[in-house]
Amino acid sequence: MPGHRDRHARNHEVRRGIVNDRLRLMFEWYKGMVDESTGRLLYLYDPERDVTIGDGEPIRDIAAIWDVEVLSVFLGRNDLRSMIRHSLNHFEQFIIERDGHATVAPQGEPSSIAHSAFLALALIRSEFSDKVRRFAPLIAGILQQQREDGSYKIFFDAHPDSGEELYPAEAMLAILEAYRLTRDARYLGSVERGFAHYKRAYYDLGRLLPDSLVFFANWQSQVGQPLFEATASPEVKDLVRVFLFELHDRIIESGFYDRVAHQPEAQACVEVACGLEGLADAYAIAASSHDRRMEDYRRCILTALDFLLCAQRTTGCTDRERGGFGGSLGIREQRIDVTGHVASGFIKSIEKGIDRPAK
Repeated sequence: MPGHRDRHARNHEVRRGIVNDRLRLMFEWYKGMVDESTGRLLYLYDPERDVTIGDGEPIRDIAAIWDVEVLSVFLGRNDLRSMIRHSLNHFEQFIIERDGHATVAPQGEPSSIAHSAFLALALIRSEFSDKVRRFAPLIAGILQQQREDGSYKIFFDAHPDSGEELYPAEAMLAILEAYRLTRDARYLGSVERGFAHYKRAYYDLGRLLPDSLVFFANWQSQVGQPLFEATASPEVKDLVRVFLFELHDRIIESGFYDRVAHQPEAQACVEVACGLEGLADAYAIAASSHDRRMEDYRRCILTALDFLLCAQRTTGCTDRERGGFGGSLGIREQRIDVTGHVASGFIKSIEKGIDRPAK
């Protein structure tokens, strides 16, 4: 049709500038979420009742430090350096040394590999000159949790495993980041075995609940893409490629992104953000071989970007609310983890060139 242009093509010039602007707005939102009484981030803000909650869920509280570090580096900002250092010092108080390895023992919940993983990720990104000394015992603790079959025992005490859809991949990402700095071959080997296990002995056996698919695919992709780059094994590269494509093809075929486009009011911001994060990593692998999925993945990524640009609070809101994300288009209550997922998805989209039209 003469003069017809795809909706994404019409919007790409606006989007290219706006994504960076919105990341800067998120950074200002984080600054407004610093609790003056603790020097750390607030967990939740409800603008309708003007209520804030300080300490929330320890895993998310620790992960938010890492989120801010990643965003700070991307934007070249150091305004939140004091908050980051103060928060790291706070959570390092909960580290327990155990015969050459360490765990994180937060108050009110059992110690897991996810606590160790996110504190290690935050320490790896930190400005501490002795960061290896600080994070290495945490990584060693995670490695001790790996079983012969490649799986990871989730909790450091007698609790039965739970959270397999998230925690093992978060732990593997921390191990890979440690490998990036140290080149310790044990780290890469652990992740190669772990990734294969959660494909073949977890996902392939139907143990994943359908409602967790987007979140599982996100974390498998966040660890899969750097594993694809790091491994020298053609078999592992093939496994990563096949698994991530299978996960994201399934999500697309389920109509998830069509619902985001046509029923935006029914979508949860955190789920769309996680879809964006994971699909951006899968896109990078598709692009490396010019796979036929590239354009379909790009289309879905731009759908998620457009939804999240609309969902971000920019006008008609309180000062503290501006720049953050509610639970949905209609729910204004804001949590730090939601904004963290969106920021990560936006950054990945920019770094991989997905916010621009295809060449």
